[in-house]
Amino acid sequence: MIPSDGRVRLQITRPVDRMLLDRVRRAARLTYFALRTPALLALGLFRHRERRPPAPSRVSRVLVIRTDRIGDMALTTPALGELRAHFRKAEITVLAPPAPLELLREHPAVDHLVPLQGNRLPPDLVGHFDLVIDFTPDEALRGALLARASNARLRVGFRAAGRQACFSLRGARAERRRHIVDLNRDLLDSLGVAATSVRPELYVSAEERGAAQAGLASRGAAAPRVAVHPGGHYPSQRWSPERFAELITSLTERCGAACIVVAGPDEQGLARRVCDATPDALPAGALSIRQLMALLASCDLFVGNNSGPLHVAAALGVPTVSVMGPSDPLRFAPRGPADRVVRRELPCSPCQRARCWHHTCLRSVETDEVLDQAEAALLMRLPRTEAR
Repeated sequence: MIPSDGRVRLQITRPVDRMLLDRVRRAARLTYFALRTPALLALGLFRHRERRPPAPSRVSRVLVIRTDRIGDMALTTPALGELRAHFRKAEITVLAPPAPLELLREHPAVDHLVPLQGNRLPPDLVGHFDLVIDFTPDEALRGALLARASNARLRVGFRAAGRQACFSLRGARAERRRHIVDLNRDLLDSLGVAATSVRPELYVSAEERGAAQAGLASRGAAAPRVAVHPGGHYPSQRWSPERFAELITSLTERCGAACIVVAGPDEQGLARRVCDATPDALPAGALSIRQLMALLASCDLFVGNNSGPLHVAAALGVPTVSVMGPSDPLRFAPRGPADRVVRRELPCSPCQRARCWHHTCLRSVETDEVLDQAEAALLMRLPRTEAR
């Protein structure tokens, strides 16, 4: 309606900023780091410092700390192998939450596994180690404080937001756009550990593999077998379950693939959505970490988002096709010759955000794009290390 005075008035309403809360949280986090850093560095002035990396003969007991998730542990396995090759006579103990720790049950580079419960170092680990290594690749303090509580003379970890005050050796800087495997290599460089491995490696026993294959056979899952994982730690990392269902239908029709849907304890709802949308999906049901590993090792291909199971599959030698949205492929993408990434290059990606109001980076990835990569992976038959 034109007002009585004949003048046209244009009213502009600004849209609601749906990311306002996230912006506030990010600003608060950066402020916290800015205040924390000088305080920690000041405290660190009084710590004991070692000027040179230790000689292997000085180290008989090593503690490796990982406080995060299963994907991070899988990406740490090259470093474990290099530690074993360098400190040949040392016992290597890994301290981690129970789920990631399960990945290492058959790993030849590890002597002892200690589950981490809460934020306190188990009392029997205090004063027990010559060298403690915290592989946390960011500003989080949990691993650094655990390393400090160990009372080990030699302690090393990444430098970020003052957390280096907890260490006695100068570690590498936690670069944000560097692959996790390469970051771990940087940290080992500060210890004088030579590079011997670049590929994550996990292992399953013959008994575990046999049980998984028998279970798949009982469901009629003949080769080629494709493990499909619709989950991811953050909602922003998850491609649509309906798209996964479309992919399963197409792979079944065009390649004769048996598609097994795997999910973590908190992802069963996602798995049900996929299975409800297509009769071709085979639900894996509830699996322990070791059962998941054995199932993945029995498959010919893994398709999923950036997640722990993706990195577990790659470390088992299984070809992968991953759909990446906000995750940075420079930091997280599997790098084997049979690993493929499908993503949309956008001005806002990779943003690494846990939430997003438009989700364009994943919404714009079409089913046919992922299908083409999955078919190519199944048909190409690239030479690969047999799943261990």
